[in-house]
Amino acid sequence: MTLELSFDRFLLPDTAIRQSITFYTGEPANPVPPPSNMRPELSPVYDLLGRTVRYALPPGLTLEPHALYTVELPIYTEQQPLGFRAFDGAGLDPLAPVRLSFFTGAGPSTPPGPVEVPSCEDFLSTVAGCGGGACHGREGKGPAMGLELESAEALRATAIGRPAHQTEIGDTTGVAAQDPARFGANMPIIDPGRPDNSYLMYKLLIGPEPYAPVAGEDCPPDERCDVPAAEELERLRSWFVRGEPMPRLLPEERFIHHDEARLIQSFISRGDACAEAR
Repeated sequence: MTLELSFDRFLLPDTAIRQSITFYTGEPANPVPPPSNMRPELSPVYDLLGRTVRYALPPGLTLEPHALYTVELPIYTEQQPLGFRAFDGAGLDPLAPVRLSFFTGAGPSTPPGPVEVPSCEDFLSTVAGCGGGACHGREGKGPAMGLELESAEALRATAIGRPAHQTEIGDTTGVAAQDPARFGANMPIIDPGRPDNSYLMYKLLIGPEPYAPVAGEDCPPDERCDVPAAEELERLRSWFVRGEPMPRLLPEERFIHHDEARLIQSFISRGDACAEAR
């Protein structure tokens, strides 16, 4: 079973944690899962593309059928330093505490099938229009901002774990930061295993195209394809994302669509997928 929460803003990744929700059945004294030193807690996963947080129950644990469950979201304050916040530190609306309740059905639903994990070659093929000499290759004036997307070797040398030039502030350069005081500072272009800390993803998501499926197709099942509000995209730009959206694929002169954005995020999520492609 997976509990999914959707947001209208991009989150500060460090707040997408178990402690940002209270989940119980009946009364708050009956938490889900029940307290146990032997059982793992709910496992949260932040989906940057969908602006959702999914909480998975520990293996083997299911909700009771025909039962009432409640999810509460605490409001972040200095006195209560837990709760979801946006990437710029803004908390949930303090005037509108969030409490969601639902009844379970007769039994568990069919779990989703396994998700195909993209390879380094899949990623390079997806961005080939941008990497193939047009803007992040070696043709013409050379790769823009020093980023090369033509091969696994080039990706490892110029993107994986390398700070994006547009995010370098302060006294240090050339060193990627993990969880800096200001979100986005010295952010890696690709942080293996962390799309939410990869500048490439944010450069991709400041335009409307990556949220929409291919023209004429429906949004994939269990996906979210609505475009964030223009104000939210502008907040990203004002906070730390510089320049135009990327990657623009040539020769079609188009930006990527939803399926391609999902592949790129999945590629980053799987870790250092290009290590095997040396």
